[in-house]
Amino acid sequence: MTFYQFNQIFQFNSVLFRTPFFIAMTVLSTALFHSALFAKVSFESQTLITDRAMFFDGNKVGVKHTANNPDGYDYVFGNALSPHGDCIKVFQHFVFMTWYRGGVEDRHVMLSRFNTKTGVLKTITFPHRHTGFKGKWWLGETHNTIAVGISPKNGSIHLLYDMHRNGNVPAFDDDYLRYSFSKAGAATVSDEQFTLQQFVNSKAGHFKHLKFPGIDDVNTTRLLTYPAFFADKRGDLFMKMRFGYSANGKMLFARYDGNQWHGYDEFNSTNASEKGSEHNWGLYGDFKYVGGKFRIAFQRRSKNKTDKYKYQNGIYYAYSNDRTGKTEWKTPNGKDLNLPVIEADLIKIAEPGDWVKTSKKDQVFISHGFDFTVTDAGDEHFVSQIRDQEFNVIKNLHTYRKVGDKKFTTEAYNGGNQLYTSGNNVYVIGLKNGRVNIVLTKGGTSDFKQVYQHQAGPKFDKGVVNVADGKVYYYLKQAEGTGDKRKLYLQVFDL
Repeated sequence: MTFYQFNQIFQFNSVLFRTPFFIAMTVLSTALFHSALFAKVSFESQTLITDRAMFFDGNKVGVKHTANNPDGYDYVFGNALSPHGDCIKVFQHFVFMTWYRGGVEDRHVMLSRFNTKTGVLKTITFPHRHTGFKGKWWLGETHNTIAVGISPKNGSIHLLYDMHRNGNVPAFDDDYLRYSFSKAGAATVSDEQFTLQQFVNSKAGHFKHLKFPGIDDVNTTRLLTYPAFFADKRGDLFMKMRFGYSANGKMLFARYDGNQWHGYDEFNSTNASEKGSEHNWGLYGDFKYVGGKFRIAFQRRSKNKTDKYKYQNGIYYAYSNDRTGKTEWKTPNGKDLNLPVIEADLIKIAEPGDWVKTSKKDQVFISHGFDFTVTDAGDEHFVSQIRDQEFNVIKNLHTYRKVGDKKFTTEAYNGGNQLYTSGNNVYVIGLKNGRVNIVLTKGGTSDFKQVYQHQAGPKFDKGVVNVADGKVYYYLKQAEGTGDKRKLYLQVFDL
C-alpha cells in the first residue's frame, strides 16, 4: 500500500488524523512505500564457467616489441581479455558468455551457454585462435574482444572477435573479419544440441565469414574495431563498431532484420577538419537502445594538441526518434541533427574539464570511467571520471536530467563507472573489496544509496554486467591465480 492509496481509503475528519491509530497506519504506509522504492537485492546463484580462461601473465611491453617471452605471456595494453567487452547476453532463460581458452599455446574462441532452468552449462570451441597484437600471437591484445549478439527475430547467434583494424596487417588479407553466425533457432536448442554444428560453416571450414550478408563495403569491413551488439524492442539486432583511429574515427552501425544486414550507417565523419570542424576528432562511447530510443553518448578525443586535455573531453549526447537509427536524429534539446555529425559541440551537454583547476597543456586526463543509461520513463544519466595531473586530483561526476527538464545537472559523487537501469531505477554495479556491490538512485535524481554488498565466496578483479528482466548477470574473473589461466564465474542477483 502506498501513502497515496492509504489517504484515499481514510478520508476522515481532522480529529481522526490526530489519533494513535492514524499515526500508526501512517508510519506503516510510509514504510511500505519506501520498501517498494528500495526493494531488497538478493543473491541467487554462482556458476563456475571455466578454470582455463586465457590470461596474460607476462610483462607489459611497447607496441614495437617483437620478442616471444618463454617465461610468460607478454601483452601490449591490459592483461585480461576474458571477460572483456560485449561478452555476455541474456536471451529468454539462457545466458551466453564468450571467452578465450588459455594458455598461450591454446587461445581458442569459446562460447558458453548457461541454461538457468536446467542448470546445464554447455561450451562450444571454435577453430579460431587469438592472433595477438598485429598478428604476433605471443603478444596479448585486449582490444580483441569476443562480442555476442542474439537475434530476437529468429534466435540466431552472432559472434565478432579478434578485430582491431585487421586490414592493416598483411597477414590478415584473407582474415580481416572474424564473424561467425548460427542457424536460426540455435540460441534455444536443447542442451544436447548446443554444439558447433549449430553454426554456419565457411568455405574454408573455419566457421569465419569475410562479409556480413547484405553488406558489400569491403574497405570499411577491413578496418573495423570494438565490435558489439544490441537489440531493440521490435526484435532487430544492431551491430556497432568504430572505424578509423582514436583522434580521427567514426562510429558505425548496421541492422540485422532476421534475414540480412543493412548498413553501414555512420553517426559522425572522419576527417572532420576538412568538412567544417576546427579539428579532426574521434569518439569514445556507445550506441544503446535504451529508454525506448536509439541513442549515443560519448567523450571526444580531439586532434587539438595545444589544449589542456591529454585525451578526451566533454560529454556529448544525441538520440533518434527512428527506431532503426537511420533518420530523425535530435540534439539533447530536441532540435534536428543531420548525420554525419561534423561539429560535436552541437550535442555537448557537459564539460568534466571544468571541475578541475589545471589549465596546463595535457594535464586533464580523461580516458575511462564513462557510461550512460536512460530509464523507462526517460530520465537521462551519465557518469564520467577526470584526473587533474598537475594537482593529483581525481573526481567522479554524475550528470543527469529528469524527464521533462530542459537542463542537465552535474554533481560530484562517489559511485562507480558502470550504469544500468531496470524500470525507473538507475544502478551503479561494480566491485568493492573484490565482491559485487550495487548502488541505487531513482531516475532523475542523484541520491545514490548502497543496496547490496556481497560478502562471501571468491574475490574478483574484473567483470562485465548484463541487466535483464530485473536481474543482474555478472560475469566475473577471479582475482587470484597463477600462470596464463584464470577462473571465470557467473553470479546472478535479483533486483
